[in-house]
Amino acid sequence: MTVVLLTSGATLGTHVPALILAGRLRTLGIDVHVEVFERLLRPDELDKLRAAKVTFRSNFKLAVAAQRMVRDQLPALDEAAVGELLRRWRAVDVDHLVIFSGFWVPVVERYEASTARAPRVDVCHLDAASTASFNLFRARTERYRHVWMFDAERGTAPTSIRVTDEQPVPWQRREPRLLAHGGGWGLGTYRTHAAEFAQAGLLVDVVAHDPADVAGLPAGCRTFMIDPTWEAWQDDGFPPFGEVGPDGTVEYRRGRSYHDSFDLARQSVAMLCKTGGGTLIDSLWSATPIVLLAPFGAHEQVNADLWRRLGYGVTEEEWRRSGYSLDLLETLHRNLLAARDGVADYATELAAQVETEVSR
Repeated sequence: MTVVLLTSGATLGTHVPALILAGRLRTLGIDVHVEVFERLLRPDELDKLRAAKVTFRSNFKLAVAAQRMVRDQLPALDEAAVGELLRRWRAVDVDHLVIFSGFWVPVVERYEASTARAPRVDVCHLDAASTASFNLFRARTERYRHVWMFDAERGTAPTSIRVTDEQPVPWQRREPRLLAHGGGWGLGTYRTHAAEFAQAGLLVDVVAHDPADVAGLPAGCRTFMIDPTWEAWQDDGFPPFGEVGPDGTVEYRRGRSYHDSFDLARQSVAMLCKTGGGTLIDSLWSATPIVLLAPFGAHEQVNADLWRRLGYGVTEEEWRRSGYSLDLLETLHRNLLAARDGVADYATELAAQVETEVSR
């Protein structure tokens, strides 16, 4: 029995958790494949995506506004690539699909129509509210099983994708250092705030996406880079990542079980960032609180409100008013430590489902 995880490389906050889940399923003996939506796009559409990434990184307001104009991507797909994908799925009799991006829904529907055996479909929500791509197909996905990592109404994390089974780094062993990032595309106001905090004497690690991001950062900042030439649809690995040296060179490395930036999060006293679903997962399993920055769309606002309400995060303004209190961050850290108990492991649950289906 084969499980296929349907992700999107347009946002690493979707793609990276899917890769982590794939690795955990393999350790449990499950045959699993990862499909990246952008591999189905026509070359001209990929060029548009690359251009949008550059534009949105320099204009966060435009990026937020563009979310309200999200459309079905089916007309942008290469029909030959879609046909070949469906042929491969039929050849191995794929019978369990996990959708991480709503853009996959029309493709899944075409597969359902072309196979006699109805596949089991999970819709995996990494955010506490439905994202723009899932909102496009809300009515058409009602018949699928919806798996929520975070429940805003109940204020819980009912199930999750565990980044690692290692325990979080004890607070006393952490450096008084922040990790500032803008998610997979480097979006938002994090670079400005990182510079402000460094000028105030705080230690900050900044994740950059372009060599130009490094210029102008004050003393007190270490800079790390996601390889700007890498694209998620090139392979099934985690993004190449490394520290920027004094001469501007980067020795990239790639994690095997999870993304390398998670190790920075584990060692930090807080992350300075917007609140995508992947970041919430990192926060939970590293027990590292979030200093909340402006969200990327309505779903990230719901995420931020949830994290603040549960005592896992604090707004940038609130932390500034506290005098950059480490005691406040430690309290949030301990709240996150307590929250990890009782959270179901989605990989274990999914593997048990597959084994039950095989035994029938």
